Amino acid sequence: MRKSRAAGAALVGGVLVGFGLWHGRLRRFEVTEHSMSPALQDGDYVLATRLVSAPLRGDVVVFPHPRSPGFLMIKRVIGLPGETVELEHGQIVANGHRLAEPWAKEAMAGSHKWKLDGRHLVVLSDNRTVSTEDSRQLGPLPIQDLWRVSLRYWPIDRVGRVR
Repeated sequence: MRKSRAAGAALVGGVLVGFGLWHGRLRRFEVTEHSMSPALQDGDYVLATRLVSAPLRGDVVVFPHPRSPGFLMIKRVIGLPGETVELEHGQIVANGHRLAEPWAKEAMAGSHKWKLDGRHLVVLSDNRTVSTEDSRQLGPLPIQDLWRVSLRYWPIDRVGRVR
């Protein structure tokens, strides 16, 4: 009895994923660098849904590089629309409150301050010492054209939600 339930659940899940891919609400992406380590590794494959609501702090998102058409990036949302976000002594402060960042691999050097309007956000890499680019170089990013990463489906030994 359990095997048939599990098989039925897998079939329904496969149909839903196929439907999402078919209708453009779900996309798959390959991670090709180490800036999001340890959460995501080079060679991981993830599924993402088109962001239709405001992002949440801590969401991992895929977005087009603002200056390199056709190049996609994957980073973590740190600063939300309407906030003032500062990098002070290696720590992130949003609206005067120091953020706990369990995903951050190492502290950052330097200082930055972003005052965000209602249409922009700040994204940073988890592995900040090897980051290719994030809001420290790119500045605040527009909310448009974002995909929220929800699931890693490859490699098989790392299948699961992305946090």
